[in-house]
Amino acid sequence: MEAAVPFLAYVHAREPDQPEDDDRASWEPDWRVWRWVIVAVVFAYAATRVGGVVELLLVMIVFAFSCRAAVEALTNGDGLREWRQ
Repeated sequence: MEAAVPFLAYVHAREPDQPEDDDRASWEPDWRVWRWVIVAVVFAYAATRVGGVVELLLVMIVFAFSCRAAVEALTNGDGLREWRQ
């Protein structure tokens, strides 16, 4: 005998009078994210060309830029600061 599983979904539609967060076209890249990715790639390439402590420092910088790109990509990370009633 199968148990019935309740299904509950919440759908939030944007109100018509609320402006869009982005004025970009749907095909246009989000440069806020890509600028950090490009800088991280440049530093990663530089890290492959050096060694020792400098390489470690560059790898840590790449990690920081990658985290910054993730923060820009995941825009709803402010928690309750964005909460509106």
